[in-house]
Amino acid sequence: MSEEGIEQRARAAAGRWARWRLGPSGFADLITKVEAEPLRYGRLITRYAVRTASWQEEPNAGRACTSGQPLVLESLDLWSASPEQLAERSSHLAPCGTCGGDGQVTCPTCSGTLRASCGGCGGTGKQMSRARKSFRLVNCRDCRGKGTKKCTRCTKGQVSCSKCRGSGAMRRWLRVVTAQRTHVGVWPEDKRLSAHPGLREDSRRAPLWGGAQALASVETEGPIPSSGVGAAAQAAGFPAARPSLEPALHPLRDRILTQVLDVFEAPSATVHFEFAGRRGFIKLLGSDCRPTADSDSTPLLRRAGILLAVAVASFLAAQVLLAAFLSRHPFYGAAPGSGGVALATFGLALGACLLTATRLRRRQVDGRTAPGRWHDRLGPSLSGVSALAYLGLFLLIQPSAAELSRLTAAGQLQEAELHAGALEARRETSSEYIEARNAFVTARARGMENRAAVELISHFVGSGAGTEPLEAERRRLREAWVASALAQEQESVVEQELEALRQEGAPEALVNGLRAELESRRVAKGKELLAKGRVEEAIHALTRITAPGLAAERPEPLLTQAYLAQAQGCPERNLHCRAEALKRAVGVDTAGAAQVALASFRTAELARLQKAARPSGNIGPALRALREAEADAGGLLTFFEGDAELTAARQALLARRQELIRDRLPFNEPVEVAETLLGSSGLEEQRPGVLKVLSAPAGTLAFLFVDKGMARGLYVTSTGHAREALSATALQQVAKSLTGQEFAAKDLVRSKPGVAHVQVRLGSHSALLGWQDGALVEASIGKVEP
Repeated sequence: MSEEGIEQRARAAAGRWARWRLGPSGFADLITKVEAEPLRYGRLITRYAVRTASWQEEPNAGRACTSGQPLVLESLDLWSASPEQLAERSSHLAPCGTCGGDGQVTCPTCSGTLRASCGGCGGTGKQMSRARKSFRLVNCRDCRGKGTKKCTRCTKGQVSCSKCRGSGAMRRWLRVVTAQRTHVGVWPEDKRLSAHPGLREDSRRAPLWGGAQALASVETEGPIPSSGVGAAAQAAGFPAARPSLEPALHPLRDRILTQVLDVFEAPSATVHFEFAGRRGFIKLLGSDCRPTADSDSTPLLRRAGILLAVAVASFLAAQVLLAAFLSRHPFYGAAPGSGGVALATFGLALGACLLTATRLRRRQVDGRTAPGRWHDRLGPSLSGVSALAYLGLFLLIQPSAAELSRLTAAGQLQEAELHAGALEARRETSSEYIEARNAFVTARARGMENRAAVELISHFVGSGAGTEPLEAERRRLREAWVASALAQEQESVVEQELEALRQEGAPEALVNGLRAELESRRVAKGKELLAKGRVEEAIHALTRITAPGLAAERPEPLLTQAYLAQAQGCPERNLHCRAEALKRAVGVDTAGAAQVALASFRTAELARLQKAARPSGNIGPALRALREAEADAGGLLTFFEGDAELTAARQALLARRQELIRDRLPFNEPVEVAETLLGSSGLEEQRPGVLKVLSAPAGTLAFLFVDKGMARGLYVTSTGHAREALSATALQQVAKSLTGQEFAAKDLVRSKPGVAHVQVRLGSHSALLGWQDGALVEASIGKVEP
């Protein structure tokens, strides 16, 4: 192909290559030079075999083996014979590596000790056993507590070797594996060769490519001799490049099977161009001018990066400009010209991108500017027109009072609301606007629900200029809403509206009149509920009155009557309820009836407490009665603070209780005695009939067992029952504090192993001590249920 034909194809191929890399239109004008030259190159395909060897072994089964020294693998030529012959020649006997040739190994179960771990107890020698309805640790029945048994797997601590199956010898032989591999070497090292399809692969695609001419192809069994490479390969520099084209082979392991040598010649062209003030190039290969990896596309990438940055910045700037127009008020978004503003901002962004693309195309390496073309004017023109359109629309689209009046008269209230809102946000105070606004708000509120109308009026009343008609209309709407809420007994709504009227500066006479109607309704409702006997609801209704002086009837007598009725309805033993109701009645009573009722209540309760200080009968019921009376006295003193007689009655109750429990102990007494001696925080019920003693020493648990109201049993153990020993000192401390007796020192010592329960005496009480391997673990005194 002629040099002119190659240059034309190279220019066309470079243009296609630039388009795929976001190059500019008219790339052919940016090409400065095309260099064409032929390229001669080739490849060497080497197919070779690799042998690897490894020692294999198996138990000796009596097969014949070679004698003498075994083969040395590192110095053995694996191609000296076939794999089968090498395996036969290398076969020999070797001692077993596991047993050392003895055929026997130490038993893995007992490690040669003839004693194996017991499977029944896991080697601990202990098992859980149920005794007397509880679980205890006992000696294992299989190993009798030793934890080991005689090993049944081995003979004198030895077992047969599993690897050599007891023969003591292994047959070893050499296993040889052959693998075929292919290596393709290409010369010279040139990035342009990446365009030749299949060149670096072991395939027939490379010689069939029409873009290059195959000059020679040589294929031989084994290595190609130096004399057989041919003149074309000699001219292409194959002899000098051959050492780097062949794979590195091991002389004793690898062998070349075949070699194929191909030599090619293809036309090559280098296209140089200038763009965006930078130089670049692309190298092409073949008669069809394929682009290769050898190229410099920095100018195109720089242009794409700059255009992308400008496009992003322009888009963000367009969003900012559009938001600056629309964010002033919703009116501007609904105005007829708002679409034109959006188009103007888009035109500004597009014009900035076109202007940047033009500047990059015309900029040359030496700082000069290339001649302009007709479409270079699109960027500046579009940017200028869009900017003027944006500024014009920004200034011309404005709300007006005249348009507000026209829309209100035409009944287009939604459009008029946008005008009024925009003018109000602009703090318009002209007389024309005030008149138009008041007319619009009055017309708009007329067709709205009460709450929405009040909200609308409140929005426009905020300016304070000429809003008197609007304020009067808002008060009228609130009065109507209060009347509706009173009819529906929605008191919370009425309260909210009255507070709103007060804050809006409504006349005091209007607010008090509405308040008087509300309070009168509350009094009437409380009176009706009280007559029906619904005391709690009546109190709730009457206590909600905040201005009793405005009601048609004073609520205090009714409230006093309700509190007295509440006190009479309290349960007989609920003194707190009665006292609270009487106290509240005294707080609102104006006639003195509540004072008399409260004094009578105090006198009756004082007499009852004085009588309770002289209990009769058994000690258990007496202590229970004293405890209840003392609690009542404390509750009464919270209402009658500093009352001397009530305080004296309470002291008498406490003194009588101390007299009854003097010289008594918690054990073997009514449970009320234990509760009194140990206090309300000293016992905790675990289950019915079992009380936990919370004052036990650290690391110790103590439980009282109650039978028919009497503390008949005591059980003491450690917090880690059956895992930790019970301290003798702690046991003596618990026994002394609860029974008044101590164990004999000889009873708290035992040296015999195993689990046992020993019967002992604790003064006049019988006790049972639990032992495990000489350690005390528990103590049961009296009647203890498991």
